Amino acid sequence: MKILKLNLNNYKSFRSSGWLDFSPNFTVVIGQNNAGKSALLEAFRLWANPVRPHRRLETPTEQLANDSFLLFDLSMTGEELTRTVLVMDQEIHVPVPSQPSGSQERTKFARDIFRKDSVVLSLRASFGTGLGAQNYPSHMLFEHRASTSSPIYVPLRGSRREQVVLETNDPQAGGSDSLPLVAQTACSRGVYVFPAERLNIGRTQATEARILNPTGTNLGAVLGTLRENDAWFARYNRHVSEILPSIKQVAVAIVNSEFEVRLWSVDPATERHDLAIPLQESGTGVGQILAILCVVMTVKSGVIVIDEPNSFLHPGAAKKLIQILRQYPQHQYVLATHSADLISTAKPEIIHLARWQDGESKVETVDATKVDDLRTVLAEIGVSFSDLFGYDRAIWVEGPTEEICFPLIVEKLLKRGELGLVFVAVRNTGDFEKKRIPKQLIWEIYAKLSSNALLLPSAVVFSFDREARTDKEIEDLERQSEGRAHFISRLTYENYLIHPDAIAALINSLPREGKPDVTSEQVSLWLTTNGGMFRPNWNGSITHEPWLRKMHAPSLLNTLLNDLASTGDNFEKTSHSKFLTEWLIEHRPDALAELADYVEALVETTI
Repeated sequence: MKILKLNLNNYKSFRSSGWLDFSPNFTVVIGQNNAGKSALLEAFRLWANPVRPHRRLETPTEQLANDSFLLFDLSMTGEELTRTVLVMDQEIHVPVPSQPSGSQERTKFARDIFRKDSVVLSLRASFGTGLGAQNYPSHMLFEHRASTSSPIYVPLRGSRREQVVLETNDPQAGGSDSLPLVAQTACSRGVYVFPAERLNIGRTQATEARILNPTGTNLGAVLGTLRENDAWFARYNRHVSEILPSIKQVAVAIVNSEFEVRLWSVDPATERHDLAIPLQESGTGVGQILAILCVVMTVKSGVIVIDEPNSFLHPGAAKKLIQILRQYPQHQYVLATHSADLISTAKPEIIHLARWQDGESKVETVDATKVDDLRTVLAEIGVSFSDLFGYDRAIWVEGPTEEICFPLIVEKLLKRGELGLVFVAVRNTGDFEKKRIPKQLIWEIYAKLSSNALLLPSAVVFSFDREARTDKEIEDLERQSEGRAHFISRLTYENYLIHPDAIAALINSLPREGKPDVTSEQVSLWLTTNGGMFRPNWNGSITHEPWLRKMHAPSLLNTLLNDLASTGDNFEKTSHSKFLTEWLIEHRPDALAELADYVEALVETTI
């Protein structure tokens, strides 16, 4: 059983979702908070949803519709139809065309429906009421024209003890179609929506049950019944421990004529039954895991919808859950998530992006086939998919130092709160060397992928060091990037950090083995004496602008630390540059004025 597509109407934040396709395997719904993700997933509860009509300021109260409903196409195999009819054990009417008119042909038409690999039913779920057909007939296997033909019904009588028996009736006026009722019975036993909030499912009446109900409240009864199957129960416990290693075993006890689910955090071989914790006393998320795994392992073919698994599981556990779900491909899975890692693990065929726009939720479909390509290309240039996922604006910077320090300047020096902005380092710096991949390929690749991927920031700029580039080369790169590439005014980021007081503070923060503190005067003397090693033809002043712009500051700082700190104390770009930046922001903010102006201009270009 699979839900192939749906159209949610007049429910909560949705006026109409439009027709949305869903993969028979994995579909992921993404979007910001309050964009409509949860409402869209709730649609899978079908008729069990309450009527919650969409409200908007622009529509007068008297014109607001009061019905919430879902249109959807449900695919069922002939075997699933047959199995459901047998469970219902009642007469079922299946529409057949009025032509051919022979009883044998009509019987064959109906019988063939129950032999098909897939029968698609076009259905309407009226919230708070039940399922019906969108049009007659629900199976869409012929077009009914009342003016030219009379519908004929083939009643089916099912029994748990025998195969389905088909009998033909004479044509009747009107139309009767029991397949929506069959679908409703099947969905009540095969469609599960797991919310992000805690499930209160620790205890249930001690009766026999082999299928979890849609709310999961009979979990104890199902586990209590199925524990007689040692192999199944062992596999179930193994999956639970794979996701939550702290749980050594799930057990079921009878307490006051009720099944109580208990969790062992110690080896059951200790026989310390007093240490088993009732499920209702466990942490958030455990109940969801137990219920989800129970459905996955007991339902023959179901629709399993999980809202924000990363909200009730830590990242590692959430990924393990998805990995286990992939071991049961007979089910259809729909997930809502904020996590790029979960998207990568699920490998969805379809990704829907929910947005809040013009007073209602709207959904766009992301080309999921581009995600793997995007991830591969980003990996080639040293950027993680999760580094960019979920942000509106991105500034790609030369390396980890800028990735750490530019946000410090924005927050602490510029005093700006920039929501939705991320600084991302391209860590494979060798890819920028002319002998390998020229820099312009970075933004060409990015532009090509981002044009087809709503998962990435829409506003992107690049910040690079000047390094040894000539003014002409920089002008060419700025032109090729269509103005998206920007270059700091000095050779490297560290060129802005050459300040004797800050450097002295850095040295004194390192392990000194009883050595006296270094003074800023000592640092100034060292710089004046040795500065020419890193930029010839200078005037001996450490404030000389051409020297500050073009000398190689990382090499200078590395040599300085070896001389004034201790031999082998090398300059570590990320941690030491961060220290120098924070010290200057706090004690000498004017020394970073030029850099702050540059970073602020970068941020402005993304707005």
